[in-house]
Amino acid sequence: MAPVARAPPVAVTPRRRVACAGTRARDSSDAVGDVARRACLLFAPSVAAALGRRAAFADEASVKIVRDVAGFGAKEATSKSLVLVKYEGTLASDGAVFDTTLGGRVYATSSSGVGSVSIAPAAARPVVVNLSSDAPVPGVPEGLRLGIRGMRVGGTRTFEVPPELGFGSAAARSPYATIPANSALKYEVTLLRLSDTGPDALYAGISRCGLGGASQMSDGCASVEPME
Repeated sequence: MAPVARAPPVAVTPRRRVACAGTRARDSSDAVGDVARRACLLFAPSVAAALGRRAAFADEASVKIVRDVAGFGAKEATSKSLVLVKYEGTLASDGAVFDTTLGGRVYATSSSGVGSVSIAPAAARPVVVNLSSDAPVPGVPEGLRLGIRGMRVGGTRTFEVPPELGFGSAAARSPYATIPANSALKYEVTLLRLSDTGPDALYAGISRCGLGGASQMSDGCASVEPME
């Protein structure tokens, strides 16, 4: 396969099914709320509606890669891959951060009432993303999956996502900001691990960092390095 940076943009049709899993109530002292927040946006119903409305326009939409630093991995990420990544998502219009795994920011909470934010900043924590379009999860738009496909472990990619492949024509609330309707997005992603066999392979050799309950350790998450 030719490097993605030289390939033409890929047009896709987002699926309409929306799964909302892994959510749980959390208080402001929960150090792992940044994991659950990606599993379900606070306004998930609006995301589901947006997915349905934008389907007619998806065949004209594409992800635009603006910067691509090649990784050292032997395999490219495909639609069948699970990946461990760190990323930051911003609004293309003004650069406002709406989602990040890099930590250091307070985030919106759903258990303390509308407008409430965490007391402590979120910890840095890489997240697992399933690149298949067959089971979309609110908070992980199709454009993010598309932008990661073709990357190799150790690579960093910056790409722009049009509204049709982002959160569509309805406003959505994310951990760090409200995403206005019809917003173009920008992501910068580093691919840390890649697996075609399951999530356990993504955490091989990683200590003091993982997906788990409220008592899980996150001390080692910031130091996770790319490895194949």
